Amino acid sequence: MNDNLKKYSFCDLLKQGKIRIPKIQRDYAQGRLNPKVVEIRKAFVHTLLLVVTGKQPAAKLDFIYGSDKDNAFEPLDGQQRLTTLFLLHWMMGVPLCVPGDKKHSIFTYETRNTSNEFCDELIQHDAAAFVKEALDNKAANESDKNNRDKKLELPSEIIKGRDWFKWEWKYDPTINSMLVMIDAIYLEMGTDWNMDQSICRKNLDNISFNLLNLGDFGLSNELFIKMNARGKQLSDFDKLKSTLEEELQIQQNEKDEQGKPLATTSEEDKWRTLMDGVWIDFFWHKYARQTITDTEHFPPEERKKARLKAAKDSEFQFKKLILRLIALQLFEKKPLSQQLTEAIYEINEWQIDNILLAYTDSLINIRSDEQHVVVPTSAVTLDFKRLIEDVNLLLFKDEKGIFQEISSLLPKSSHIECNDSSLFDNFLAPNVPNDVELTFYAMLLFLRSFSKNQFDWQFEKEKHLCWLKNLEDWVITNRNILLNNNNNQRIDKIKYFSDALQSLKQFVTDLAEYIKNNDLNLEEDRFVIKRFLSSSEKTYLQLDNKSLAEERQKATLVLDKKDGNEWEKYLGIAEQHPYLWGQVRCLLNWSNNVLETFKEYSDKLIQLLDCIKDDGLLYYTAILTFSPDCWKESNRLYLLNNDRENSFKRYLREHTKESQAFGASIKSLIDYWKGSCPDSPASELLNNLIDSKKDTTDIWIQCIAKCHTILDEAWQKRVYYQNGHIIIAQRKTRDSHCFDPILVYLRNLCQKMGLDERDYKLYDSKGEYEHAFQLRKNNHFYLVKWCEPDGSYSIQIDDLEEAPLSDKDMKEKMERVINEQMI
Repeated sequence: MNDNLKKYSFCDLLKQGKIRIPKIQRDYAQGRLNPKVVEIRKAFVHTLLLVVTGKQPAAKLDFIYGSDKDNAFEPLDGQQRLTTLFLLHWMMGVPLCVPGDKKHSIFTYETRNTSNEFCDELIQHDAAAFVKEALDNKAANESDKNNRDKKLELPSEIIKGRDWFKWEWKYDPTINSMLVMIDAIYLEMGTDWNMDQSICRKNLDNISFNLLNLGDFGLSNELFIKMNARGKQLSDFDKLKSTLEEELQIQQNEKDEQGKPLATTSEEDKWRTLMDGVWIDFFWHKYARQTITDTEHFPPEERKKARLKAAKDSEFQFKKLILRLIALQLFEKKPLSQQLTEAIYEINEWQIDNILLAYTDSLINIRSDEQHVVVPTSAVTLDFKRLIEDVNLLLFKDEKGIFQEISSLLPKSSHIECNDSSLFDNFLAPNVPNDVELTFYAMLLFLRSFSKNQFDWQFEKEKHLCWLKNLEDWVITNRNILLNNNNNQRIDKIKYFSDALQSLKQFVTDLAEYIKNNDLNLEEDRFVIKRFLSSSEKTYLQLDNKSLAEERQKATLVLDKKDGNEWEKYLGIAEQHPYLWGQVRCLLNWSNNVLETFKEYSDKLIQLLDCIKDDGLLYYTAILTFSPDCWKESNRLYLLNNDRENSFKRYLREHTKESQAFGASIKSLIDYWKGSCPDSPASELLNNLIDSKKDTTDIWIQCIAKCHTILDEAWQKRVYYQNGHIIIAQRKTRDSHCFDPILVYLRNLCQKMGLDERDYKLYDSKGEYEHAFQLRKNNHFYLVKWCEPDGSYSIQIDDLEEAPLSDKDMKEKMERVINEQMI
C-alpha cells in the first residue's frame, strides 16, 4: 500500500504531532440529541467498544483527509470521528497532553476558544475518577430508593458540577456534544468498566482508518474543499447494503457443521444484481415514480426537494422490507440470544436498526477468532439464499412490464382493514402489530410452498385465477384467525409470537400434505383451501382455534353442493362489513346453518351496526328499554370499537351463558324486529321501542330515555350495582369516576331549564358527598343523597332532612322543584 494511504490508529496519528480542528469546520455533532444522531451515535460507540473490550478483533473507519499546517494535522474530512476517538482515548486513560507541556491538549479546536479551553482542561483530569464516582452514585441511589437527595449518575453531570467547569462552556455546542458522547461511552461500557483498563488501552490500536495527507499528493485544501462539497454521506440504505454485502463475504469463508459454505459467490452476485436492479426498480416505481410525474411543473427547487424525499422514502421502504424479512427468518430459527430475540421482535421503524446490531453481537464470540471456519448449529446466521427467494416471491412483472407486489392482486376483502392498503403495505407501515406481521408471514409461507414459475418474472392474473383465489382464501383465513380484534387470545408476548409463528409453519405443512395426499391442483381447483379447512379439526398452539373453527364451518357451507354458491355470496357480504370484517360466527350460530335465516339475520345485523355507528346513544337507550337486564352478566353494554375486552365484536363471538346464543340481547332485539316490524329501518325500530316502553321501565332507564346524553358519562358503557343503586362508570371499573344516572338527569334538567350553573352541583363517586346532587332554588337549599343499601334517597331541604324516598318519588319531587317557575 502507498505510504500516503497506510493504516493509522488514533495514537499513530498523535505520534505525528498535534491534531487541530480548523476554523472552517463545523461544531462537533456526534453528540447532538436529535433522534437520527442518537441512532448513529449508539451504533458507532457500540462498534468502537466491541473492539476496546476485545469482543471484536478490529474496526476500520472511513478515510480521513487533511493536511499538515503549522506543526499540526488539520482534518478536512473526519473531524467528527477524530473527536469521538479523542474522547474515547481520554475515557480509557490515554495521556493526551502535548509532550513536555501538561497544560495543553494534543487535540485542539480552533472553531471556538471555549472548545479549545475545554479540551485543555479535560485532559488535566482522570476520566476514571468520574466513572468511579458515577458508578458509586448509581449504586447508592439504587440501595436507597426513598432518598430524595439523588446523587449524580452521569459523568457529564459530575464534570459540569466541578468548580473548574466554566459557566460559558454550557453554551458551546461542541462542548455539549462532547459531554453527551462521554455519557454515551460510559453507558455503553456498562459492566465492562470492571475489566483491566490496560487491555482496553491496548485494544484501542485495533481501531484504524486510512489517512490521506493532501499535501503529500500535491493537492490544496481549497481544491479538496470544493471536491468534498459535491459529495454526500452514505444514506442509511447504502449502509444497509454495505453491511449485508460484508456479511455475505464473511459467510463465504464460513461453513456449517456438515462442511457446506454458508454463502456462495453466486449468491453474492445475485444479491448485488437484484438489489441494484429488479428490487430497487419495484420500490422506485411504487413510492417515487408518481411524485416525479406530479412534480413535473413544480418550480426547480421545490421539484428537486420533493423528488429527493420520494427517493429517500423508496429506499427507506426497501430497507424496512429487507430487515423485517430478516427478522422473520431469524425468528424461524429460534435464536438463543435474548438481545437478538428482542431486536427481531421489536420491528417498528424507529427500532428496526437494532436488528443487525444485535445479530452482529450474537456472533461476536464465534467470530472473535479470525481463524474460525465452522459455525455451530446453535448459532443463528442469515440465510441469504432464503432471503433472496423471499423477496423474489413477493414480486412479479405485470403486462406492462412494471414490477408489482403479489398481494396487490388480492381483493380488498383480504386486507387487514377495510381500506385500500394491501397486506404488503401494512407490513411496511411504521408500526407493525403482531397480527399483521404473522398474517404477512402466513402469505409468505404459502408463496414458498406453492410459488409460481418466475424465471421471467411474468405473472398474468387471468391465467392463474384459481391459484389467486386459493391465495386469497388462505390470506383471509389467516387474517381472521390472527386479527387482534377477532379473538381473545392475545399474541402480545415474544413467547406467544414465536409459538404462533411455528404453528403457522405447521399449518402450511399440513396444507401441503393434504394437497399431495388428495392429488389436488391449486391452478385447477379454486376450492383447495376450503377443502383443506373442512377436512380437519386439528388445533394449533397460540392460534385462535375458535376463529379457526369458524373458518372451517364457513368452508364447509361454501362446499355444499346445493347452496354453496349462495353461501359464498352471503357469507362474503356479511364478513366484508367494515365492522364484522371476517367474524360472523354469531350469524352462523343464530341461523343454525339455514341459508335463508342467515340472510335475514345478516341483513338486520348490518343495518343495526350501521345505525349504532351513526347514533350509538339511540341504540343504548333502546336496548335498555327493551332488555333492562342486558348489562348484568358482564356489567357492560359494549362499544362499536375494536377493543378486545369491551367491543361488540367480542360480545358477538362469546356465549354469555351455557347454551345461550352469541350476543344474546342483540339477537333478541333482531328477533323482535323480524317479528313485529320487519320492514322498518333500524332507527325507526329503536325510536319506537323507546317510545313504547320508556314509562314502564326502571326509573334510571326512564331518565336515560328522556335524556340519552346521560350515557356520555359512561365512556366505556359500564353499568354496576352499588349499595342498592345503579351507577355508570367513566372507565372500566368502579375505581374510576362513577355517576348515578338519576342524579345526572337532574343536573342535565337544570341545564336544560337554563338555571344558573352556580345554583346546582352534581357529586360523583369521588366528590365531597359520594353520589349527591344539590340545588338552590326559590331561596331554598336542596341536597339529595343516597340511602343505603335499599336504593332509596334522602332529600335535605335547608336544615331539615325528610324521610327516605324511592327513586321514583325522589325523581318526581326534584323534577317539580326544578321545573317550577322561578320567583
